[in-house]
Amino acid sequence: MSQTYSGGSQNKLFKAVLIGGIAGALISLFDRGTRESIQNGSKKAGSILRDVKNNPSYYTDKWKQTVDDASGLMKEVQDDISTLSQKFNGLKESSVEAFNLVKETQDDLKEIGSRVVEAGEELTGNTNDKLTH
Repeated sequence: MSQTYSGGSQNKLFKAVLIGGIAGALISLFDRGTRESIQNGSKKAGSILRDVKNNPSYYTDKWKQTVDDASGLMKEVQDDISTLSQKFNGLKESSVEAFNLVKETQDDLKEIGSRVVEAGEELTGNTNDKLTH
């Protein structure tokens, strides 16, 4: 038994969601506070739209200034990230060089220590020779 699904079932879901949303919105309007809130929001939106309509150049300039500021800020952030990346790479190379320098110094100190031990043995051996003579 096989079933085939047609594209119509997706349309039913969309319609049901849409009808449910509309029904929920209508039911929410039974509350007085919701109605007053929507009324106040609509008045504020209307006031803003009238202001934009009366002063389009002000808002256009303000929008351009905001875009320019954001663009400049993004460029500064990009430059900072680039500088930070370069410093990190320099630090990475410096730490490798410092590690190698410490390793070389450790080898040199071991060699110096062994020489000091040899010199001490020779001195004690010479001292014993002098004492025996």
